[in-house]
Amino acid sequence: MGQRHLETDAELTIDCAAYRLEVESVAEVARAVFDHAGELAALEYGRPAAVLGAVRLAARRTDVGDLERERLAAAFDVDPDRVVAADELQTRYLTPPADADEIRSLRRTLIVAREVLAAVERGRNAGPELPGSRLADAAPFLLARASSHLDTRTDREFPGLDAAALRDHVERLEADLEFARLGTKLYALVHDAD
Repeated sequence: MGQRHLETDAELTIDCAAYRLEVESVAEVARAVFDHAGELAALEYGRPAAVLGAVRLAARRTDVGDLERERLAAAFDVDPDRVVAADELQTRYLTPPADADEIRSLRRTLIVAREVLAAVERGRNAGPELPGSRLADAAPFLLARASSHLDTRTDREFPGLDAAALRDHVERLEADLEFARLGTKLYALVHDAD
């Protein structure tokens, strides 16, 4: 019976844990966490706790959010305190994510950029209608550029926004947001694997 239990523990993988927790989108990040510091956590708290700790950490550092202890206990026969401890141990070997305000600011700027891109791709140079919106302040230059296509000083028309350049800008903002959420070390680990 003990050997069977060991086989089950050894079989738990990041992909299996992410699937059972219905957070498959974090698997790549969780693998990077586990590859970097999972063995240390496994030695201290056991492989299942280390794997689940890596998945929990990855969920927090992405847009999935925190995985509650009760959810882990319901899905796996493992002490949630050990999972939290394994998560904390692995966290110590990574740089922290950016400040929450910086992440929110990047997210708002990205939303505006995506809205402007969608308008440009539909053939409209006008930006999204956001009077009084907090999003209007998120990317004022981009909104101003998208909303005004006539120079009032010369009555000459601006060429408008280039969709390809705007797509590149959106991709840079997405990478910046991912970098801010993951932190320097984890971002490098994830993208070095690419």
